[in-house]
Amino acid sequence: MNKNELQQLAQKYLDGTATEEEKQQLNQWYDNNTGDELPEIINIQTPETEEQIKQRLFNKIHQNMTVKSDIGSMDGKHSFSVKRLIIQVASVAAVFLVAFMIWYSRGNQPAAEKQLVNVPSNRIISIMLPDSSRVWLNAGSVFKYPKKFVGKLREVELLEGRAFFDVKHTAGHPFIVKTKNLNVTVLGTSFDVRSYQREGTTKVSVVTGKVGITLPNKPGNPAIMLLPKQEVVLSKTTNHVIKEATREAVVNLWCKNVLVFEQEDLSNVFKALEKKYNTKITVEDKELLNERISITLGNQRLDTIMEILSFTKHFNYKMANDSTVIIK
Repeated sequence: MNKNELQQLAQKYLDGTATEEEKQQLNQWYDNNTGDELPEIINIQTPETEEQIKQRLFNKIHQNMTVKSDIGSMDGKHSFSVKRLIIQVASVAAVFLVAFMIWYSRGNQPAAEKQLVNVPSNRIISIMLPDSSRVWLNAGSVFKYPKKFVGKLREVELLEGRAFFDVKHTAGHPFIVKTKNLNVTVLGTSFDVRSYQREGTTKVSVVTGKVGITLPNKPGNPAIMLLPKQEVVLSKTTNHVIKEATREAVVNLWCKNVLVFEQEDLSNVFKALEKKYNTKITVEDKELLNERISITLGNQRLDTIMEILSFTKHFNYKMANDSTVIIK
């Protein structure tokens, strides 16, 4: 089988158009021309770049040559084996490169390098994305985005936490936010996504524009469309979706260094206050920690906030000193 025949056969094999006889011919050539230590034919479902292919083949040649005894002391037979090994690897490289060129010619490109952002527990981070869209990430959020958007889709991932997006409109290039349980697709709009694992729900609230919500585990279902002042809440345990009017008066208040709590345990409220005011809050009645509250707190003094909370939840407190609050 000459080089042209090999390339044509490899292309048909990768295209899925090869007959069983042609597949057998390629497998027979591969078995006869490669050893057990050589790399397998590339899986085009997870293609490598041309540079990665070259580097891996170089490493494999070096590895196989090193396994042999010292080249300088080889006799003619062993030298021939090394030469044959290099020829074999070069032949397999042709198949790899054919696979790469087919994959590349179909319009796919290597995945863009990703940035992973872990937001500290006491900070809110604002990021300008490659397309000039902006995202605000709440404390404890984990967010992944490409350094450069490639192709028709602009995809980012909210792995954990809460994010507010102000997406720049780019015709023909939908912006997609992926979470573990749902995906949000838009062209240009602003919306809030909340997906903390501990809460057991994922919520999307729209401020401007229009978004479409799809479920990865139900690809055949039509998208749920949301307009301003609408939201969906997905339960992670029941996989049940509820579409309703937005409950929060302003869903992105938290972006403005305002503490926003919605049916939050008092234990988490106290932790947030400890971080913001660099203080220690001690609670003697542990049952109080499980009570929930919905409240928005601005930049008031800590004693003012404690007065509000104590009145709402009926507890007594004492400001022991500048760095300690005792709740009874």
